Amino acid sequence: MGIYLIFIHLARGNTTSLSHLFRYFTDGQLYWKATFLYGLTWIYINCWSLLLFIPGIIKYYAYSMAPYILIDHPELTPNQAITQSRKMMDGHKVELFALHLSFLGWGILCILTLGIGFLWLIPYISATDAQFYRKIRGEMDPIDPTDHPPL
Repeated sequence: MGIYLIFIHLARGNTTSLSHLFRYFTDGQLYWKATFLYGLTWIYINCWSLLLFIPGIIKYYAYSMAPYILIDHPELTPNQAITQSRKMMDGHKVELFALHLSFLGWGILCILTLGIGFLWLIPYISATDAQFYRKIRGEMDPIDPTDHPPL
């Protein structure tokens, strides 16, 4: 959760510090909420995966914004954050899946570097996911295709 907190702060242009990384360890209530969030998400995804592999992937993407929602609304229960994520991702799961597929080539290159490249790729993907959350939440202005710099 600390990584999610850091990247959402950076995506919003806020300053961050190393203390954000450990915030969920210092506050007992936030720690247990984060732990239960990850536990519930794991249980739900694995239960859906028992049906077939594809429903598990769909639910992974449906629940993927739950950590960001819990960061923005710590008063929610983990189950409420998962439900909000599911509603928020309606119509956006394929978009996030395609975004993650765009990193496939980079992942292959990282494997060729014996995994060293993942030190750059994983933060890059985390920053992209934070920006995606901001986009579907409506925090970012949509890009106007007719708005381009003059020649």
